[in-house]
Amino acid sequence: MKAWLLTWTWLKYEPAESLVAILSSRKSDRSVAELMELLVLRSQGAAVENAHYAHRPKPPSLKAQTPLLINRVPHGDRVLCGYDPWLYGRKVSDLHIVLDRAANEEVLSWREPDDYAWAEPDERTLTPAAQGKPKQLRRPNGPLSADALAKWRTLSPNPSIERTD
Repeated sequence: MKAWLLTWTWLKYEPAESLVAILSSRKSDRSVAELMELLVLRSQGAAVENAHYAHRPKPPSLKAQTPLLINRVPHGDRVLCGYDPWLYGRKVSDLHIVLDRAANEEVLSWREPDDYAWAEPDERTLTPAAQGKPKQLRRPNGPLSADALAKWRTLSPNPSIERTD
């Protein structure tokens, strides 16, 4: 299946959990970029920063980059947002997810999007430069989010009881 795959990337560290979201392949680059900006700000900024940027332009480190330039060619269906760590969103193909019950892990496999280059010096025609590589990711079976709600559900003795503050 085709889908948008959003993952965290670091320069020096391998993230404990890199998978952020899987979205419909029908979503536009712009709608994915807006979601990624929200996710980066939410994960890296305090409440005061989230409130500050709710009605103001975001700094370049929080703005999503789309389309990406690869080999001086604009590549759609790819979005970057943030700065070390950053979110990388791309439209992948052949996405499959299987459960490894012995390890209690989900195993995701997919094919990355192709890269293109200019076929002519006048930059009018594109040609495939590299076919998208197959990738795989193993993650613990469970929620994608480790936010407060997910933690509360696992720690609460009875998560069906509502708070009455």
